[in-house]
Amino acid sequence: MTHWLIPANTKFYDVFAAFAQSETYWPMNAKISAGDILYIYLAAPHKQIGFVCNVLATGFDMNEIIDKVRPFIKGEPNSNGPSKPFMKLKATQSVPLQENASLSLQNLREHGLSGMLMGARKLENNPTLFEYIEKNLP
Repeated sequence: MTHWLIPANTKFYDVFAAFAQSETYWPMNAKISAGDILYIYLAAPHKQIGFVCNVLATGFDMNEIIDKVRPFIKGEPNSNGPSKPFMKLKATQSVPLQENASLSLQNLREHGLSGMLMGARKLENNPTLFEYIEKNLP
């Protein structure tokens, strides 16, 4: 089991509605496997971790699941080039959104996050950040 920090852009995808479902689908951009744990970082305006999810299955083609994700996409799905595979997720925890949250971007940076969070980060490669996240989950 691997733990990942994954960014989510709420301008393009209704993350809150998607994770209100019992299961949802998410594009894969790393070597994520069933059984892994994802910490979903919500980009601006929230700038904090918002959800913890279990990866139930991987390797879904966009054409297989487009009807299940279309309601959450703001605008038209990106059809430029080949699509990424998708994974099926189950949110196991919702992190309350609040000002000065312990899992805010600023606090994550103070505890090991470097650079811009543009893609999946394997937390086992950053034990300081991983430990901080685990200790500060509600």
